[in-house]
Amino acid sequence: MKKLTLILLLLIPLVSFGQTTSTEQIKEFAEKINEELPYTMPGTNVTLQNVSAMGRTIIYTYQVPEGWIPFEDIKTQLLNTLSLDLKKLYSKEQINLMYNYFRDGGLVKGVTISYRDFNLPKLNSLGDYISYKSHPKAKGVNIKIKDPLGFEKLEGDRPNVVAKYNNRDENLVYSFVISELPLFFSRNEVREYIFSESSNLIASELVKEYGGELISSRFTDIDRYPAIEYVFDLEKKILDQKITMRNLAWSIYYEDRIIVINGMTTKDNFEKHKYIFSLITNSILFEEQYNYPGSEKIYNNDNFNEFIDKFYRELETFGINKIRPNKINIRLEPLDSFKDTSHYHGFSLGANNDNIIDIVLNERSWNNFTKPQKYYLIFHELCHDVLNLKDLNYISNEKEIMYPSIHNFKNLTMDDFIENFHKLLEKY
Repeated sequence: MKKLTLILLLLIPLVSFGQTTSTEQIKEFAEKINEELPYTMPGTNVTLQNVSAMGRTIIYTYQVPEGWIPFEDIKTQLLNTLSLDLKKLYSKEQINLMYNYFRDGGLVKGVTISYRDFNLPKLNSLGDYISYKSHPKAKGVNIKIKDPLGFEKLEGDRPNVVAKYNNRDENLVYSFVISELPLFFSRNEVREYIFSESSNLIASELVKEYGGELISSRFTDIDRYPAIEYVFDLEKKILDQKITMRNLAWSIYYEDRIIVINGMTTKDNFEKHKYIFSLITNSILFEEQYNYPGSEKIYNNDNFNEFIDKFYRELETFGINKIRPNKINIRLEPLDSFKDTSHYHGFSLGANNDNIIDIVLNERSWNNFTKPQKYYLIFHELCHDVLNLKDLNYISNEKEIMYPSIHNFKNLTMDDFIENFHKLLEKY
């Protein structure tokens, strides 16, 4: 015998209720559907015979054929056929649904769905973490954010917009953008050089790009990374009317990336809902800085051209002019499989030859190294090849780029790498 799934609301016309729907309007809705009945669902022989209303309950009456058996979880099945917008509508208007299935004058199955059954997420509900690590617009930033369950998730509609969340009922929009900075900045360098001016001066420049008006600003941290938080107004023209939108934004400085988070709503709505934007932003996690079971510290990036691009970018910023050779050969080999190289993580073959970059990296090391280790290793070898620098002795500071033992880089951070590479370039 067949078990048939009834998908009611895909088959009947919908009407829009007002914000304060009366029982009379609900009755009119039922009568309007009845004008199209009876309706037999294709391939099922299940017929919707009648729709009626009793108070704030809409009652759907079906005739089912011999052999029809309802699913055990038919209530869940029916709930799943309703769109999120309909669930919001019925919940807000406190409209109940009743489904009665008859055969030969007898009731086969009755299902009642109360407006309380829709279990809509609250506006301030946060779900599990969403990782954007592999998102093409994330530009390599290992960022996680808790799922704002009260928002609709949309794909970013511009080149650098990673994600966008929308709540149409409350007119709330939350989005984040990741763009490139012209060079690396450690957290200390951001605080010392970029945040050396007042927050209002920096925020005013940021807001100027949007054509907005700055309201307030302050320095803060988002998951240990330096950020500036600022509130600004932006006028938008909608249907020939000017509407002031108020924004709560954060610009987070992350290595050689800037992450701009923005929560936007109408000015009149801002004070009521600004905490939602802060709640979502404070859930942000940059996982590579942590070491706990399940954390993703291994940095998967075999794009050696990206490392080389950043190396030459840093040289240029520090006024070091080196011509990039046409011949570049960086490769992974199983060095620990050979007696003479079993203790090597990598070595350079192009030192004192400006016509080539020739570097060999141990495959196992590269595949298991953290992000700071990878940068230390490949920039160490590039310093041999491009800058013709030699290894330091073992009594030197083990955080320095040219320290000869990569094993000592195991517990170092990207901040250690950035500051020590900049220190090397300043001395060069």
